[in-house]
Amino acid sequence: MKTTDATRKLKIAVLFGGRSGEHEVSLASARSILAVLDPQKYEVIQVGITHEGAWLTGAKTRDLLEKGETTCLTPCTILPDPSKPGLYALRFTDHGTALEHITDIDVVFPVLHGTFGEDGTLQGLLEMADLAYVSAGVTGSSVGMDKGVFKDVMRANGIPVVEAIILLRSEIEKDIQNAIRKAEAVAAYPLFVKPANLGSSVGITKCNSRADLAEGLLEAAAYDR
Repeated sequence: MKTTDATRKLKIAVLFGGRSGEHEVSLASARSILAVLDPQKYEVIQVGITHEGAWLTGAKTRDLLEKGETTCLTPCTILPDPSKPGLYALRFTDHGTALEHITDIDVVFPVLHGTFGEDGTLQGLLEMADLAYVSAGVTGSSVGMDKGVFKDVMRANGIPVVEAIILLRSEIEKDIQNAIRKAEAVAAYPLFVKPANLGSSVGITKCNSRADLAEGLLEAAAYDR
């Protein structure tokens, strides 16, 4: 039977994993989303991104990525060139890397958490590729990801926000006691430390003392700049 526009399944590329500290959170989210996408309506293309940033696709990509059993998966990519739409396999040969078109994509569903997923970087790639995607745009994603910038935008628009201080990893590593003094000048204990560019609860610490604060600052600095 000939497929018409009315009966054709929508091709959805679901992206998950990623390079951020929220890799495992992303895999958990992807499990829930993949479970409810109606196979009668959608042709789902699973695309997993490793901790190192390699893109992989194939049957049961999410499950295999979670288990670390990725050798049977196909390295792949989305090109920023809108004249070459869809998902491409990377074929490694003695003469270099060749591209092989795998499938067209109607819409990309990013289920990536944290940096390189929610911060506008992926959104920028998809904009360049002229691919439809489920997400805020580049500006909204980048502003929403950086909590320091987000607070500045809120204040500039007269929206009250909790007092905070932005400390860079370099400041903490250079003189943690000075960083602690700066934080203590903002408010009384308990203080909360959070990586500015992560979501979920990764790297967040409730601090009731200087010792807690020192530990919390080092924890957050391990995840952010």
